[in-house]
Amino acid sequence: MDNLAQFAHRHEVSVRADTVESPIVHYCDPITAIHFTTDNGRWGRVTFERLDSIKVSRGEHAPFPSHPNDAGAFRWVSTISNSAWLRERYDYKKRYYGSAYNFGGSIDEMLDEYFHYVFSFHDEVVEAIAAGIWIDVDDAMIGGRELDVSHPLKGLAHLDAAEHFESSGIRCFVRRNPMPNAELEAAAALCSQTVLEVGAELDGRSTPSWSLTRRVKNGIGRSYLRHFGNTTETYTGIPSLADIRPPIDQWLAEVRERRRQMGKTCL
Repeated sequence: MDNLAQFAHRHEVSVRADTVESPIVHYCDPITAIHFTTDNGRWGRVTFERLDSIKVSRGEHAPFPSHPNDAGAFRWVSTISNSAWLRERYDYKKRYYGSAYNFGGSIDEMLDEYFHYVFSFHDEVVEAIAAGIWIDVDDAMIGGRELDVSHPLKGLAHLDAAEHFESSGIRCFVRRNPMPNAELEAAAALCSQTVLEVGAELDGRSTPSWSLTRRVKNGIGRSYLRHFGNTTETYTGIPSLADIRPPIDQWLAEVRERRRQMGKTCL
């Protein structure tokens, strides 16, 4: 990859940053975010999905050349192809974390799902390695305000269960995203959108253990079945609940057996 040219590709977003004002970058305050004024005088906030790294540099010139297909096009958000920085971060984590990455997750998700983002302002450039971004807009500076309940990175916790099912004697709830498929696909071009969540109702608690998310990267959509955040299956389309039930049912059977050994009932 070191021998491949790194190019900036325009990343389509619906919000346009002001071309004169500088950004305000907050790192874990409590949410890492880029705050900026928009071209119509409002305030925007960029938050990140699975942020790995972020850096801020002074300078009026773009750090990477535009891809020939994007030459001359205005952009303030770009993604970098053949990113040496992304590869450097992947190699670092693979070397020092390996199989311990994200409690049993696959380090290869960094190459499969992450982007090297560049946010260009008047005389400052913010770069980040992350799996996605989301942009909120308000009349006043959003600051360190918690993510709204409807923010895509909050999942579907703000929704009531759409249905229930039982497997291995364990009752489970299902939350479904009501967003039309076309809107969901458009939003998934920025960051992962939760299609549905599944969780067991045990000991008076209803916590989602499984999620199906949708992400569109470079125009190609994929759905990810995740168990406690780690991907177990990948699909090109959006699978139905019946399609994803087998690994969930197997897990529920294992939960049932563990609880039997502990002398607990499932209901």
